[in-house]
Amino acid sequence: EARQIAEKEKKSGPLRDKTMDTSGSSGDEVQVSSAKRPRLPQPSKGDNDLMAQGKIMDGPIQLTSTRLVNNRKLIVLTPEAERILSSLPPRSVDVVAVVGPMRKGKSQMSNLLCKRKSGFPLGDTLDSTTKGFWFWIGPHPSQAGRYHMVIDTEGLGDCADEEQNEKDIKHLVLANLMSNHLVFNLQGNPDQGFVSQLRLMGDLAEHVRVQTDGRDGGNDLGKHLPELWVTVQDATLKPPERNGRRLTPDEYLEDMLTRKDGFTKAIRAHNDMTDAVKNFFPKRHLRLIPPPSIDSDVLSKLDKVNDCVLEPKYRNAVGNVIQEVWNSGLVKKVNGDVIKTTGLLHILGYYIKAINDPNAMPSVLGAHEAMVEGECRRALEAHMQQFKETVDKTVKPLMPTDEGICNRNISAALESAVSNMSAEVKQWDKQGAWKRRLQENLKTDRRALLQLNRSKSRELCDEIIQQADRSVRQNVGRGVYNRIGGFSAYKRDMEAVYNTYRERAAGKGPAVELVLQSFCTSKSTRGDTIKDTEQKLIAEDRRVKEEQRKKEEAKAAAARAAENERIARAEAAREAEAKRRAEAERAAEAAKRRAAEEEAKRRAAEAEAARQAQRAAEERARRKRKRKFLGIF
Repeated sequence: EARQIAEKEKKSGPLRDKTMDTSGSSGDEVQVSSAKRPRLPQPSKGDNDLMAQGKIMDGPIQLTSTRLVNNRKLIVLTPEAERILSSLPPRSVDVVAVVGPMRKGKSQMSNLLCKRKSGFPLGDTLDSTTKGFWFWIGPHPSQAGRYHMVIDTEGLGDCADEEQNEKDIKHLVLANLMSNHLVFNLQGNPDQGFVSQLRLMGDLAEHVRVQTDGRDGGNDLGKHLPELWVTVQDATLKPPERNGRRLTPDEYLEDMLTRKDGFTKAIRAHNDMTDAVKNFFPKRHLRLIPPPSIDSDVLSKLDKVNDCVLEPKYRNAVGNVIQEVWNSGLVKKVNGDVIKTTGLLHILGYYIKAINDPNAMPSVLGAHEAMVEGECRRALEAHMQQFKETVDKTVKPLMPTDEGICNRNISAALESAVSNMSAEVKQWDKQGAWKRRLQENLKTDRRALLQLNRSKSRELCDEIIQQADRSVRQNVGRGVYNRIGGFSAYKRDMEAVYNTYRERAAGKGPAVELVLQSFCTSKSTRGDTIKDTEQKLIAEDRRVKEEQRKKEEAKAAAARAAENERIARAEAAREAEAKRRAEAERAAEAAKRRAAEEEAKRRAAEAEAARQAQRAAEERARRKRKRKFLGIF
């Protein structure tokens, strides 16, 4: 049918055809002009500017992978994804997860939801191309101040995996819990058999709970699961008519989810599955997308061809679905609280850990607790950093200063950090536990800052008094006071040092008097030393001369010993050289003998070879003569 429509379009030019309304409306006819064909969603200039300013990623990054641990396949978060998500500023996120059977155009839909034609790889084999979860995050295409995150998941029903059913349900659970839009991508014309492809959606209650204790049995999951978009690609048939009116795609979905009458096992399974889908996804939609082309070459490279070669109805349908998702205004929430980029890692880590644990089950409130714990911890760390930055700007530059002033400045920065954090986490920190934790941490920082002020005060005061005492130290060093009357001059100079220090150190913190007292104590012996110096000069001179004599004698003895050692080393070197030469000569003689013997052997071998050759020649001549002789007779 699609091929016939394409041939008619080529012959007749402008096409007027009845087509399905992919957005859920009841209109029957859409006129498409070949001169004004609709295009797939393209970035606007404003969006391009936003992407340039807030560029996050150049291409998709693997979000999760599967690792074999103790013969069990576990889902793990990739380090690169953790690095990217943790580096983003905290903003709300619109998370769209695309799931569905493999080889049905799931990755192509993910690319279009990212406002791009390529990125998530498209495959052309029977095996699944996407392994694990891959994601792309950037500024939202239509909602300012938000991020838009698209997750492309591994195809369901991958025949290359032996444990596919368990793997499928794990991936489906994680996709549902991580997203606020779940795009379930299928292919072909929807019918009653098509509903069976949603079978795994009906099993969510067996793997997810709302309460952390798991006693709710999966009740009220519908309040926490994402909005469901069932997209059916390559759909060529229209929805059926009911009561003389064609059903919209959404109405057709509800019609297929209607309970059946009967009690057979198949009917009971169908009714259980449809009830579960309706309970879990109160917001659900069906969107039918016609084939993009009848040309197999075009279909094999959808990420490379120009939009103009794609069918207009396909472009209209895809554009409408993407705009509906973009313009929904929804963001990811957990238990009613908006999740920001900083919270995604917390809930993702919790869900992965719970899914991997065979004795645990992920719950919405468990994820909320993990998010609250993570966000409160992040806020605590952020406001501790804010406190440190404020202190670096307003407190430390003034150090050293009086302890009262320093304490007031620290208190102002501390109260600001506590107040800001309390405002940020007030919806979660009802009892003020995180506020008290921050206060305790900042009290430790306060004590450290006060100690730093004291240390800096001591360092500065030490420097001031050392500068004031420099001339006295120089005089002491030059021996100015080593004379009769030198002690009196020393006392006058020290009084000047004390006066200079008190003048320069005023207001320099709590260590002013402590440093002065310590200095006076430490320098008291210096005065005593100067006082005793005059009496000790003669004794010191004698001691110095005696030590000098001993040093010179020791130096001469050392020189003699060094000369004797040098002579001994030289003699040993000569003996070693003579021994080496003798050994070399013996080795040369031995080599010559061996060479002569070899030469003699070689000549003997050559002579023997010559004799043998001569005998062989003589034997051949003898035989020749014999044959000649015998030939005569």
